Amino acid sequence: MRWQHPVRGFVSPAEFVPFAEQTGHITLVTQWMLQQAIQTLAGWSATHPGLSIAVNVSTRDLQDPGFASRVQQMVEASGIQPNRLRLEITESGLMEDARQSMALLHALSDIGLPLSIDDFGTGYSSLAYLQQMPVSELKIDRSFIDRLDTSPGTQRLVHAMVEMGHGLGLVVTAEGVETDAEKATITALGVDVMQGYLGSRPLHGQALQTWLDGCATVRA
Repeated sequence: MRWQHPVRGFVSPAEFVPFAEQTGHITLVTQWMLQQAIQTLAGWSATHPGLSIAVNVSTRDLQDPGFASRVQQMVEASGIQPNRLRLEITESGLMEDARQSMALLHALSDIGLPLSIDDFGTGYSSLAYLQQMPVSELKIDRSFIDRLDTSPGTQRLVHAMVEMGHGLGLVVTAEGVETDAEKATITALGVDVMQGYLGSRPLHGQALQTWLDGCATVRA
């Protein structure tokens, strides 16, 4: 989520997302993002049927008992396959009310949506809860990845996270990868997927389409 304000210029998500959370408007942001993601996926059905889009879910969304049913209605109305829309929930948000979060995760999983634990390592989650959650991906927070190649202690910690994730049958993703050295380090540690500026900075619209077309050319 990025905001290019006509007067203020670029407003960082680090500024407006916490404000939206505090005021309760984050649920409107989530709704808009879901609509945009589903619309994009429907448009990609013919050209990029294998691609999925991940949307972050806020703590307030986790507290909304009607959230799962609204998402289901949107997915069914669009005609897209549910497994193409991935939802990411922060570890800290999950643990704020673990039992209620667990119920929502199962409701979303029953729809067929893949789920990810975002910012892992920052929320002190219980392993007992982790193994009960119907998630398929563990995303290691970027704070552990920054300059990972020069920090043997952090490497041991990330390796433990990777082993735990794989032990639970999860795909492990590293967030915030920005250098080739960090990529080489996470690869050596067994991370499955990388996310970050090394791959691409945030793109949308035609810029994103051009980047995707370039990826297809490279694969060909």
